[in-house]
Amino acid sequence: MYREIEPGIFWIQELGPDRTEMFVGEDPPEWYRDDVVRIPQCAYLLVGEETLLFDTLSPAATEALLEDLREILDGESLDHLVVSHPDVPHAGNTWRVLEEYPDYSLVAPRYGQGHALYHLDEARLVGEGDSIDLGGRTVAFHEATFLDAPVSLWMTEETTNALFPVDWFGFPHHDEERLSFVDEIEGDATVDRLVAFHGRVMFWYQYVDAGKVRREIDRLIAEYDPDLLAPAHGLIVREDATEYMERMKPVVDVVSEKGRVGTLG
Repeated sequence: MYREIEPGIFWIQELGPDRTEMFVGEDPPEWYRDDVVRIPQCAYLLVGEETLLFDTLSPAATEALLEDLREILDGESLDHLVVSHPDVPHAGNTWRVLEEYPDYSLVAPRYGQGHALYHLDEARLVGEGDSIDLGGRTVAFHEATFLDAPVSLWMTEETTNALFPVDWFGFPHHDEERLSFVDEIEGDATVDRLVAFHGRVMFWYQYVDAGKVRREIDRLIAEYDPDLLAPAHGLIVREDATEYMERMKPVVDVVSEKGRVGTLG
């Protein structure tokens, strides 16, 4: 299941399990409608003179991922596979993709420990200051600012001025909103939707100095100022991206004040 979001940039989405039970009840959130709710996994395929896949989705989506890659690449090779971090929803198909495209270059974060998982210790390790020229577009790598694993990586793409944050700016959406841009959905990426994800995944916000985190979000906005925000667990923002990044400030405040909202197992 994929969508071309810019010429040569493909969004591949795994919907994940039904999460509706998290949101139905006596007091459902304002954005909820009578439809199945998902918290998706997203991977991105970038095509220039060379090709690059950013993350692999989970093993539940193996065949769907490979089918999408075959259709998009249409017989061409996959030159680079970048794994943002060794969690199952992101790295779970690493070696299945390798079997399909044995000549690609495996790329992983140089930060943290635990690279033996998925054999990322055999990869080219990259971080701040490293980039790959795909011919017609260039991606650059960055240490993840907010993360839920010690080995983690974010990415930007200079032609579209896109930021690909991982495990940050995630949120649930309805089945009917799959592969939609945020400006195409009815309910918007509201603060309470963002809290529904971050209060489960980045629950450590309850222990932080919220003021420092808000300043770090300001730094992110000033440093990247993206035109396109393409998260790993939500929908893509193609309009007013920095305004949506600003919404993460009250998210931090809510989790800091109220604590963890639940689990995402």
